[in-house]
Amino acid sequence: MTAKRRILIIEDERLLREAFTFLLRSEGFLVDTADNGKNGLAKLAAFQPDLILLDMLMPVMDGVTFLQEAELLANYPSVKVLMLSNLSDPVSLEDVQSYGVTASILKADLSPADLAAVAKKTLSVGL
Repeated sequence: MTAKRRILIIEDERLLREAFTFLLRSEGFLVDTADNGKNGLAKLAAFQPDLILLDMLMPVMDGVTFLQEAELLANYPSVKVLMLSNLSDPVSLEDVQSYGVTASILKADLSPADLAAVAKKTLSVGL
């Protein structure tokens, strides 16, 4: 039996965080959440996610600061990161790839129904 893949959702919008959590759990993923980057850092080592869904703009600590503090490439090289944003500035989205972001997704382009498929594709689960 294979271990369930772990997804850490770091998103400040409560309804979106809860919807993503429900959807991903119903697809068999283990999910933990944080409402900002600082709380996400606190959960990162203990939860050991395979994938992080990371909001770019959040209070307390934003997604870019989270990436800088976590040093994912050095400390968690196998973790995949999907940066979620409502920003459409390609320079901002491209800049985060240097911190280990696998892909950047505009929230407006991501329906909740597509989320599980994106997570599975990113983790190469069920393909």
